[in-house]
Amino acid sequence: MNTAILIDFGSTFTKAAVADLEAGRIIYTVKTPSTVQTNAREGLTICYDSIRQEIGADRFQCAKKLATSSAAGGLRMVVVGLTETLSNTAGRNAAFGAGAKILKTYAGSLTDSDIQEMEALNVEIILFCGGYEGGNIKIVRHNAEMLLRMSVNTSVPIIYAGNSEFIQELKILFYHKHREVFVVSNIIPQVGVVNSLPAEILIRNIFLERITNMKGLGEVKKVLDSIVMPTPASVLQAGELLSLGCEAEDGFGPLMIVDIGGATTDIHSYCLCMAADGARIIGVEEPYAKRTVEGDLGMRESCGLTIGEAGVAAAAADLTVTEDEIQRFIDRRLKNIEFLPKGSLVDCQAELLFDQQLARYACRFAVRRHAGILEAVPSKLFAKLQRGKNISCVTTIIGTGGPIINSDDPRGILSEALKTSKDDKLQILLPEAARLMLDQDYIFYAAGMLKEINPQAAIKIMKNSIREV
Repeated sequence: MNTAILIDFGSTFTKAAVADLEAGRIIYTVKTPSTVQTNAREGLTICYDSIRQEIGADRFQCAKKLATSSAAGGLRMVVVGLTETLSNTAGRNAAFGAGAKILKTYAGSLTDSDIQEMEALNVEIILFCGGYEGGNIKIVRHNAEMLLRMSVNTSVPIIYAGNSEFIQELKILFYHKHREVFVVSNIIPQVGVVNSLPAEILIRNIFLERITNMKGLGEVKKVLDSIVMPTPASVLQAGELLSLGCEAEDGFGPLMIVDIGGATTDIHSYCLCMAADGARIIGVEEPYAKRTVEGDLGMRESCGLTIGEAGVAAAAADLTVTEDEIQRFIDRRLKNIEFLPKGSLVDCQAELLFDQQLARYACRFAVRRHAGILEAVPSKLFAKLQRGKNISCVTTIIGTGGPIINSDDPRGILSEALKTSKDDKLQILLPEAARLMLDQDYIFYAAGMLKEINPQAAIKIMKNSIREV
């Protein structure tokens, strides 16, 4: 088997890439508007017909066929923990690592209003964590009882990843209410120890077995070898492989991936989290491969929020237009999220400049939320506290997603991830310089799947598909 066909069922497009595993190259790509809301098989058939015509029926028949899915906007989750800095942060890291979209996090004792809000969110999985091993279970018990009060979405899977001393009581509580609960190892079993992998694996499995709600999924499964994982999790794995390398291929070392979309901006970082300037690290241990998702930073559905983060007046000044014009740009995109700049040359240029500035803002703010920060403290033992991940060691920043790939100035967008004098004063732990690169073939989702069967081919494909800007 020297050919792999790698499919992504997205909400906007169904995409496919054909990989020559021996050469380590993508030899053909095709995409078609998504049909996941009607019948996923329709879009897949269009892609398959095109691929079969391109590579021949025999090669098509023998090819390995794998798929990811981000259909229906991704896996919608909430995280319930005890503290924002520990169990909640660990839970968010596990959920993001599994490819989920976090709708809301709750810390401490749940209230009636919290439960009402949760019911209205149309959540698909609840990650319930909190408490060191052997610790007090009073708040955990209270939160379990509150979750059982949910009157809608009673089939929503709940994953418990907290203090194991509560597991038996938890199972009895849920059994009497005829509710299902999944149990995994404690996500923070003791101070300074994070064990998020069991929760990540279970979240992915639930997604693949129960959550993927594409119509026609049964037919699709028959013509695939497997649906491997959620698309964001595949991208996260691809970046980790490119960073670390494999036995036959060297990696790039510490790197970051910036993925800007219509509704969200995803940031992935790959490096060991080291203490900066002799600081003491507090909070949850940061993973080597970390993903964060900013649901209020994007190019279409959340463009108004992106501008709001920058400030309308600041955006108007950056683009040398009026604030009313800024609002017209926003309204046009909110009215039609598929809007692409076109029309007369002058109007088209203004729209392109607005999109470019939106992408710069999305990158700027998302990366700074992802990065850790230093805080001065009055202590004889240490001068500073470090909260979050130190990504100052990153040497490569790779842009992916349509807004960056199709930009006339991708370097201008990606340079927003680098430290400025303002960041220095705020002590945000960002890289001062890095090689800026572009995933020109939009291939990370495919490489993440290939990692499962042929990591050497996967890393070669990524190296052949990215270029410096």
